[in-house]
Amino acid sequence: MTSPAVNDGRALELDLMHELHGAFAELDRGLPFGPNRRTAANVATRLASVRARLGAWLDATPPSSIDREWREVRGELESMSDAATDRPSLVALRTRVQPSYEALVRSLAEERVSVPSLRPTNYARNVLHLASAGAGILALELLPSWSWATGVALAVALTGWTLEITRTKSEAVNRFCMQLFGRTAHPHEAHRVNSATWYSTALVVLSLTQALVPCLVALCVLGVGDPAAAIIGRRFGRTPIVHGRTLEGTLAFVIAGGLAALGYVSLVHPETPLVFSILASFGGALTGAIAELVSRRIDDNLSIPLAACAGAGVMSAVASIVA
Repeated sequence: MTSPAVNDGRALELDLMHELHGAFAELDRGLPFGPNRRTAANVATRLASVRARLGAWLDATPPSSIDREWREVRGELESMSDAATDRPSLVALRTRVQPSYEALVRSLAEERVSVPSLRPTNYARNVLHLASAGAGILALELLPSWSWATGVALAVALTGWTLEITRTKSEAVNRFCMQLFGRTAHPHEAHRVNSATWYSTALVVLSLTQALVPCLVALCVLGVGDPAAAIIGRRFGRTPIVHGRTLEGTLAFVIAGGLAALGYVSLVHPETPLVFSILASFGGALTGAIAELVSRRIDDNLSIPLAACAGAGVMSAVASIVA
């Protein structure tokens, strides 16, 4: 049986992690140019409170019972000057704390304890999302046949998985990859399969369906809806749903992804009936958003396009029956 002291320590640990996440997430709230001085000062105050509580906990706990990462977090927080309430200083602090925080997230995940990752707004990654989806759309539109599309997607996926296997065997290769894609990679991808590899795997599955409009909807939803949810959710999200997601971010996903898919299909494939396009686009956006909400162990760059394609396919069938 777990002792009450251990349970109390775990509860405090989780509370500290949620407070750390909330404080740093607040740096991305508000307008695109960042929080005002009052918001930054509030973040600094919250971090000072975490620093005091963390210090008291570590001082009262045997060193052998504390993860090394918590001591690293404490050291970074104690390096924060009480006068450093400007956004650049706080963002720099978040960058230094992030590796230790993510290591704690991974450790808790092994015990089936869910804590949100510390993922600040990353515009470079958002642009890469859009560009990758655009490349997939161009491939589907321009390649001469579905066999070609499957072959190209399979070649990209095999390259990705070969690189994944190689970097698990070589720390030097892993460091090189993380440095090469440092601006667009999440810190946890140093220890997990990269999202780009999952995306290329999704492309293989999409190409095998040989359903053009559902595939196009899926890529539009991933390329536009997912970044929209990230930006709106982090800046304006106030209503939590599950797994660190917010109602505002999810609505942005459905609206932006649905409109992007509808706009593309309507403009590039005007032969598609309007009702068909509307149902497929927003059906795909809705199922893609649901996939994002529930994806924890499965990377959402795999689950979102597959769910969106399935949703668009189902709604397309409904439209055909109604018509």
